[in-house]
Amino acid sequence: MKHAYDMDDASKLVPLLESIFQEVADRRVAIRDMEKTLVSMKRQGATADEIAPVTAKLAIHRRELRHTRGEFERLGCVVDEHNPNRVVIPGAGGKLDGGFSWEPGESNVRSLTTEETVF
Repeated sequence: MKHAYDMDDASKLVPLLESIFQEVADRRVAIRDMEKTLVSMKRQGATADEIAPVTAKLAIHRRELRHTRGEFERLGCVVDEHNPNRVVIPGAGGKLDGGFSWEPGESNVRSLTTEETVF
């Protein structure tokens, strides 16, 4: 299903985009912390049985982080590869060019300008 948004409809996505991005941020922090924990545990000679629960939780966080990309895709949006804190929202006809963008902390979407490249 192709999604197309006008400025008003794109603006209505902001609370949902904020929620998804908050999950992304939380999971990135958790992943970073768990990776540090694993390194520390290995240096201290932890057993495989001690490491396994942390490794399992880390895998869950990584999987759920990948699923957030799917949440954006279901909305027809994509995360900018060059600026992973920017979401591009399709405009008329479902095209990204001529669409909108949003970044965490912004309360509104902006129209993409002709100078802005989409990927």
